[in-house]
Amino acid sequence: MSTSLISRLAHFRRLPPAQRLIFLQAIALLPIVEARLRWGGLKSVRAALERLPVPSIRSPALAREISRLVAAAARHGPLRSKCLATALAVQWMLRKHGLVSELRIGVRGTGPLMAHAWVEHDGVVLIEEPGVHDRFSAFPPVPTAR
Repeated sequence: MSTSLISRLAHFRRLPPAQRLIFLQAIALLPIVEARLRWGGLKSVRAALERLPVPSIRSPALAREISRLVAAAARHGPLRSKCLATALAVQWMLRKHGLVSELRIGVRGTGPLMAHAWVEHDGVVLIEEPGVHDRFSAFPPVPTAR
């Protein structure tokens, strides 16, 4: 086993059980979101997301923690997810925990056209370093059922 794999496994084992569960759920969810995006498009994923209970909780700390774990699953899991699938998985997990969030999509027009997706909770950008609004011009939030 490589040293980095052993280090990651040791880090995983140090997580509290609730965080390990979120990480493992994200590992399972990300390939489903990727497949649904590929074969059904964003509308299909959003329709499935909206079947979950309507979110009502505002907790920046919990939102950041869940987002961090989903982003880690996207980076270290068997499937390296792109930003849109990761953002949708984050939004799915936040909603599952009753947390309000908004999917944001932006473009950068300088140089080659690039698009990027992220999630915000109470106006705070999740799974993205600060300054994403400086690098990408965001479209209005993607609406969800409330």
